[in-house]
Parts: sequence; C-alpha cells; structure tokens
Amino acid sequence: MTTLENAAAVLKLFSKQEIRQGHPGLSFSDVVENLKLPKSTVSRLLMTMETQGMLERDPDSRLYQIGKLLLAVSSHYLSAPLVDLASPYMTQLSQLTQCTGYISMLEGRDIMVMRMFPGRTYLQVVTPAGSLLPAHETAIGRAILSRYTDDEVRQRFSGKYHAQSANAPESLTVLLSRLAEVRLTGVSFANNETLLGISTLATSIFNKHRNEIVGLCLSFPSPAQGKEIPEGIRDGLIAVTRQLAEKLGDEYWHLPAGN
Repeated sequence: MTTLENAAAVLKLFSKQEIRQGHPGLSFSDVVENLKLPKSTVSRLLMTMETQGMLERDPDSRLYQIGKLLLAVSSHYLSAPLVDLASPYMTQLSQLTQCTGYISMLEGRDIMVMRMFPGRTYLQVVTPAGSLLPAHETAIGRAILSRYTDDEVRQRFSGKYHAQSANAPESLTVLLSRLAEVRLTGVSFANNETLLGISTLATSIFNKHRNEIVGLCLSFPSPAQGKEIPEGIRDGLIAVTRQLAEKLGDEYWHLPAGN
C-alpha cells in the first residue's frame, strides 16, 4: 500500500476500535498488529502523521489521538450558522434533561450528526459527530424530512427503499404516513429503531435566510412498556425549538402554546 493508504488505514482504526473523545488512544502495537506492517515502517508512518498534525501522541502514555489538523478541518465541515446558533441551547437542554442531545443535517438519504451533547443519563452507546445514519430510520431524520413535501420525499427516495430496523417505517408509503403525523405535532419519536433500548424525540428548525434545516433531538433509555416519556423531555425540547424559531422567524413553530 502507498503511504496515503497506510495513513488512511491508521485513521480507520480509530473508528474500528471505537476510540472517541475521552478514550486513552491508539497504541503503536495496535497499528502494527492491524496493518501487518514492519515496525520500522509503522514508526516512520506515525512520526510523519504526527509531524503533519494528523495525529498527536500523549507524552506519558505514548498513545495516539486524532491531531489538531483533522479536528480543525472536521470542525469547519461540521459547522453551519444554524448549528452554531442551536448548540448553546442544546448544551443547556441536555444538562437539564440529563439526556444525550444531537444536532443533525440531511445529507441525501442520510442524516449527518453535526454535534453531540452528552447528558448525565448513562447511555452505553452514543453516536459521535460526523456519523451518518439513514434519515428514514431516525426520529431526527424524519423531523427534517417532514419539512419537505411528499413529492420531494418520493424523489429523494426514488429507487429501492430499504429499512434495516424492524421498528422503522417498512415502506415509503408508511414513511409518508409517519411524516404526516410529524407535521401535525412538530415532534418525531423513535423507539428502539437505531439502537435497542434507546428512544429519541426530535424536532426541526428552518433558517429561511440561509435555506438551512437542522434537526434537534434528545436520546434516552426507552421507557418500560406502558410508561410515558420521562417528564420534561418533550416540553424542554419544544421550548428550545420555539425559542430558536422565534429568533429565525420559522413560522412553522408559530403555534398556540400547548400545540
């Protein structure tokens, strides 16, 4: 493999081994074992990646983390005026509700996670910024899709429609029906779809000045059968959404209180 291919293989290890923020990092041995390269080659490769800002090495543990160059590039890519505006609100909301919060945008048939806000409720699995998920199989994706007409949604999903989760809309017809429900309430709900044991409540915001739509959501452990969504989650999410809508002139949320 070329040096570029080897460097890409190293970066993919971070995803493969689920090394995220707060994780100690990737070791020299991890790279040697997974890339099946001579130690001398790995040593030169990691040194070059570190010199170029692609990796950083902890001086004490000697473990590698993603470098400032890649973080800077990704932060710009995962940034948009509406995302930046909504972030402080979602930070506070996640702390108040103890839920993990997300801001996402639509990318084709997928949603891309732009920001993640850790809550105090322990979730074994979280979805980091930069992740892509099927829009039709997520509450936040359906909240965004509900802002489009049925014809626009049909065009976006033209061709083969497939749902991996047993709890997701199994056909385009069912998806359109679910979107109609979201348009009535402004709120989208997913229960055990992307992840078993996890429920998500989502809304969407439109910035008409820049033609941007983002989804806002809170994730939390799924309520026991017959139980309601924990108190404060729905009201808190709607309150934050209305505050943002007022700033942006999003008339979709100019509804009487309580609707």
